[in-house]
Amino acid sequence: MKSVLSLVVLYLLLALLLVSCADQEEAVPACLQVEVVGPDCAAGWYVLHILDGDGTGEQRSNQYIGQLQSGFVTTDNLPEALRHSGKTAFLSLERNTEYGPICTAVYMMFPPVRVKQVCSDV
Repeated sequence: MKSVLSLVVLYLLLALLLVSCADQEEAVPACLQVEVVGPDCAAGWYVLHILDGDGTGEQRSNQYIGQLQSGFVTTDNLPEALRHSGKTAFLSLERNTEYGPICTAVYMMFPPVRVKQVCSDV
C-alpha cells in the first residue's frame, strides 16, 4: 500500500512539473542595435552590423541561448523599410542554420540570421 501511495505521489509531482514547464513563455532573442551595411552578394540578402559591443542588448527574463555578439551578419527577411544603407534599428535576431546566401568568389561570408521582430526603428 505504501509503495502504491508513493507511486501516485510521484506521478502527481511529475504531472505538476510538466504543467509548470508548459506555462513558460518562449525565450526571445534580446533586441540588438544594428546598422544596415547594404546588400549582400545574393539578391534579397542584406549585411547587418551589430552595434552592441558587449552583446547585452535589451535584457529579457528568459535569456536566449546562442545570443549573437557584435559583428557582421546577413539576412534575407529584413523589413522593406529598413533596406537602406546606414539605417539603424533595434532588432531581435536568431541564427538561421537552415540556409544562407549562395555567393561565388566571395572572400568573406557572414553568419545568416532571421529577424524575429523589429523592437524599434531608430
